[in-house]
Amino acid sequence: MIRILIVLFFVSNILWAQKIDSVKVNRSVQTIVDTTQKTSFLKKIIKTDSANKRSIPRTILIRSLILPGWGQASNKQYWVIPIVYGAAAGGIYAIWWNNGKYKFYKSYLSEIVIDKKTEVYIPINGELRGPFVKTQIEPAVKAYHRQRDLSWIGLAVGWTLQAIQANVSAHLRGFDMTEDISFKIEPSVQPTSFGSAAGVKFRLNF
Repeated sequence: MIRILIVLFFVSNILWAQKIDSVKVNRSVQTIVDTTQKTSFLKKIIKTDSANKRSIPRTILIRSLILPGWGQASNKQYWVIPIVYGAAAGGIYAIWWNNGKYKFYKSYLSEIVIDKKTEVYIPINGELRGPFVKTQIEPAVKAYHRQRDLSWIGLAVGWTLQAIQANVSAHLRGFDMTEDISFKIEPSVQPTSFGSAAGVKFRLNF
């Protein structure tokens, strides 16, 4: 009886060890699969597959959305990159300027609302001007707030448009635009039920 128990003990240990090893193997395989999928995704973004022409425009679109100008560089349209960054710099400057004016006038509006002042004096172009009341400052605060938000929207639209431009250019690069348009007349022999018959074949290349 003791021998049987000893044998069963060793068998159970062996099966438990095999189960642990199988779990480790499955985890390692899953880790390898996940790493491979991540690597393949990064590879699609960083390196284009020239053999698969359909994947190139999609990859360039993703590149442009990640970093403006990257798609244009992939298309070798280097002259577009200064335009992209010039427009982006203009949008960022508009956001910064409108946000500064918005905060400037909002601070004086807060003095009237919070501190319960009837009027305030505002320095404009190095000169202290006023007095200004609440109804005169509120339109300026709303206007600069609206212009700041519109500048953010314009920057987002410009970001999207440069990505679309890179994607369309990539599609056009893979499009067959050769001027091989020709019309040819060639003799041909067609099989019939009574034998062969001579004829003429028209071929149009475009």
